[in-house]
Amino acid sequence: MKQIRLGRSDLQVSRIAFGTWQLGGDWGATDEKAAINAIRRAADGGINFFDTAQGYGFGASERLLATALEGVPRERVIIATKGALRPAAHGVERDASPAWIRRGVEESLDALRTDYIDLYQVHWPDPKVPFEATAGALADFVTAGTIRHVGVSNFDAAQMEAFGATLP
Repeated sequence: MKQIRLGRSDLQVSRIAFGTWQLGGDWGATDEKAAINAIRRAADGGINFFDTAQGYGFGASERLLATALEGVPRERVIIATKGALRPAAHGVERDASPAWIRRGVEESLDALRTDYIDLYQVHWPDPKVPFEATAGALADFVTAGTIRHVGVSNFDAAQMEAFGATLP
């Protein structure tokens, strides 16, 4: 499968990514055996880019992805995950506070059974938290090597520019 460079990063990803939103169980029961087989077939077929999120079943999707990728050398796959959502009485709420970001990154590392995340994205903008605070927390993980690249999801163009300007 052909690979391309992801944005301005050094990540070489397959032209097709395997998204795991549906595997978190938010849309009904997940057939774990079928999901694991699908992920393994994708990896065997040359897909190296897997997208997940802490909010997809609050770790369920990340854990399933980790199980499916057991035995695949870590350097062969690019894992993108997202954070900054927390469980709430009404479903989920946005929380990009440094404390929740730190907790989310650590929980994602544990669920994914890896010591680094290739691309960590803020899932939704949080109007209660300045971008600088969120970016600062993520920068600490980049410096430590546990996150290789930072990104955003569901941000409009102006928000992307503003967030990007806060990254070191």
